[in-house]
Formats: sequence, C-alpha cells, structure tokens
Amino acid sequence: MNNFVSTQGINFLLAILNGVFLGFLYDLIRVFRRMVKHPRWLVSLQDFIYWVVSSFIIFLEIFHHNDGSLRGFLCLGVVLGLTLYFLLVSKLVLCVFMKIYHVIVKIVKGILHILWLPIRLLLKPITFLGKKLYKRLKKFGKWLIIKYKKVKRSLKIIRKKK
Repeated sequence: MNNFVSTQGINFLLAILNGVFLGFLYDLIRVFRRMVKHPRWLVSLQDFIYWVVSSFIIFLEIFHHNDGSLRGFLCLGVVLGLTLYFLLVSKLVLCVFMKIYHVIVKIVKGILHILWLPIRLLLKPITFLGKKLYKRLKKFGKWLIIKYKKVKRSLKIIRKKK
C-alpha cells in the first residue's frame, strides 16, 4: 500500500510539472503572437491546436505513468500546475522572451546596417553620376525638341512655297 501511495504521489507531482510545461508552451505561443500580428481566426486556430496537443501530451503522460488510468487528482495536478505557472512565473517568462526578441532584432538590424554600408558607399557615386547624366540628357532632349520644331517650321515653309 505504501508503494502505491508513493507512486500516486509521484504521478501527482508529474501532473503538476505537466501543467507547468503546458503553461510554458502556451507562453511561447503568446510570445509568437506578440512578435507577429495575427487575425482572430488564426488565434482561434492556434488555441485549438494548442489544446489538441495539450490533450495528447496529458494522455501520453497518464498512459505512460499511470497505465492509462485517469484519476481526478491527475487532472487537479495539471490544473494546479497551470495555475501556479500563470500566477508565479508567466509574466517573468514573457518579459524575458520579449527582451531576448528585442535584443535579437537589434543585433540583426546592426548586422544589416553594417552589410548595407558598403553598398551605400558604392551607390553614392553611381547615383551622383546618374543625376549628372540625367540633367545632361534632359538638356540635350530639350535642345533636340527645339531643333526639331525649327526644322519642322522650316519644312512647312518650304512646302508652302512649292
């Protein structure tokens, strides 16, 4: 009997840990939602998938550790683990993951800025030359239009004389 009680106690603790793990898993989804905006239907789909996966994890844990025997205290353990996680640790985990995300974004922006610098330096003279060429071509185009109009007038005068 003593062995049975200790086994059930261990199963209860494992159920609490399972609840903590499921809370952590949901926080990962929440962090992802904060990083990337989602439409409502996608949030609902993510929640549905989360609960399907959670049910599967709980089933595997019960099947593996308790021979598939569903006991009320195991469900209570999962709920207790989830509750303790969300009351005690969830805000800290979200804060840490968001800080990590912002640090990664800053690092990536810095790397892209460094990689973009030589390209900008190469593009400056090309842009300068392109602007100069554009101005010259524009002046040449205006000159051509003026000459074309003069030639056209001259041709009209010649045609009228004939």
